[in-house]
Amino acid sequence: MTTYAILSDIHGNSLAFEAVLRDIKTRGIEKLINLGDHFFGALEPEAVAAIIRENDMLCISGNTDREILHSIDSDFTKDGMDRVKGDLSQQSISWLRKLPKTATMDGLFFICHGTPESDDEYLLEKVTANGVFVHNDEDLVERTAHISERIILCGHSHVNRVVYLSNDKIILNPGSVGLPAYLGNGEHRFAMESNTPHAKYAIVRADGDAISIEQVLCAYDWHKASENARRNGNEKWADFLLYGRMPKDLRI
Repeated sequence: MTTYAILSDIHGNSLAFEAVLRDIKTRGIEKLINLGDHFFGALEPEAVAAIIRENDMLCISGNTDREILHSIDSDFTKDGMDRVKGDLSQQSISWLRKLPKTATMDGLFFICHGTPESDDEYLLEKVTANGVFVHNDEDLVERTAHISERIILCGHSHVNRVVYLSNDKIILNPGSVGLPAYLGNGEHRFAMESNTPHAKYAIVRADGDAISIEQVLCAYDWHKASENARRNGNEKWADFLLYGRMPKDLRI
């Protein structure tokens, strides 16, 4: 049996990242897969970069990783970007430039941040005027028909989910290590909420065709993380980190 730890969306939260890694090490898991969005946010991007350098893991790029590089190379910006760029070392920026958009591992996993084609679209979720819903089986089978690997890993939504498809494939989102909720704006205004402040990751145990999956919620000092976000001027992130859901004044 081979065991894998799947993590995603650290978003600069070094305290949450350290808690997840401690839990992974107590379980003796040596194969780590990281689905991207490593640094951007209201917390500690370079501290997270330093931790990644000390731990062996397969990493791919997420949408905010791409946006950091886009901001460095052009006049693109967004709230909080200047602080993140100012904190990151040249070593960390060079590392970002080398990340692949997707990857595979051991003939078992197809690894993407959002969907196989896009880092800023959701694979499992559909955003509508009436809320966020999970795609039905037929749609997900069609969307992943070109993927030969049995387990498809995705992040981006920050909501931990496992969906078993009728064709025996599995789509797994491990949730977010570092940001348990956020407010999205596209065609519709929407909330992504995990409803707990825990740092989240997933464990996959593969024993031949038998696949076991465990979603793990790690306690850490989210009060301190929230205070750090508030000190860095981001009240929304401070609330997201503390509760894992929208505060009342942002409730849709």
